[in-house]
Amino acid sequence: MKSSRGWLLLSRQPRAPLFWAGVVLLALAPWLAALAGWDERAVFGRSPWDKPLRFALSLGVYAITMAWAAQWLSVRTRIPGWRVASHAVLGALVFEMGWILVQAARGVDSHFNERTALEEWMFGLMGVGAALLSLAVLWLGLVASWLVLKANLPGERLMALGLALGFVGTGLLLPWTGEALVDVGRSQSAFESAVVLPLLGWRLDGSDPRPAHFVAAHGMQLLPAVAMILTRWQLGWRQRVAEGILVVLAVGGAVLTLWLMP
Repeated sequence: MKSSRGWLLLSRQPRAPLFWAGVVLLALAPWLAALAGWDERAVFGRSPWDKPLRFALSLGVYAITMAWAAQWLSVRTRIPGWRVASHAVLGALVFEMGWILVQAARGVDSHFNERTALEEWMFGLMGVGAALLSLAVLWLGLVASWLVLKANLPGERLMALGLALGFVGTGLLLPWTGEALVDVGRSQSAFESAVVLPLLGWRLDGSDPRPAHFVAAHGMQLLPAVAMILTRWQLGWRQRVAEGILVVLAVGGAVLTLWLMP
């Protein structure tokens, strides 16, 4: 049996392209922050580099989480088709981030920009990429769900439950909140607001689906992290309590997402 500390080790990650893609994206973030402070241009009142900065952070965390989850699951069960799927996810990440950077350098928006045929086509491809990223999360969540049923060790079952709840929740909620973003974002005036949160750029008037999108996106990190902490208990009779905590958090995240939707 591997200890809970052993689950934290990323012994195989030097050979995982997704892991290193995440590292590169996170390392890119400080440079993008510097560009945001240096570049005086504005897109809808904000630096054109704000969006690449947010996406570098979000996609970087996503890639590292996916690499870790795939490693943890592959040690304990089979993940059908993951070798091909991981390359597809990596390609989607490179494409999404690449186009966002190109548009930022041009000083125009990458999302909801349909001013030219090329930009309209690329925005459509970004939607396909986003769907692929969500499906990959859902796929790993379903594999984790299967592992919950067959795991023999309490700590292993608890970690599998955290992965299952977090990944399935994100995989199901992310496309729905993303579609809401598309519906709102097609109106350029939707991004014009005097009251926004710094860096995130969220509007505070109750009409912005981005807070809900954020909650949906990061359940895949929160619930496995909580499960990892709970496995440090001497589980025993606390096993059901720990599982209950994860279920409550998962339900709470879904309810919060619904509540934050415009």
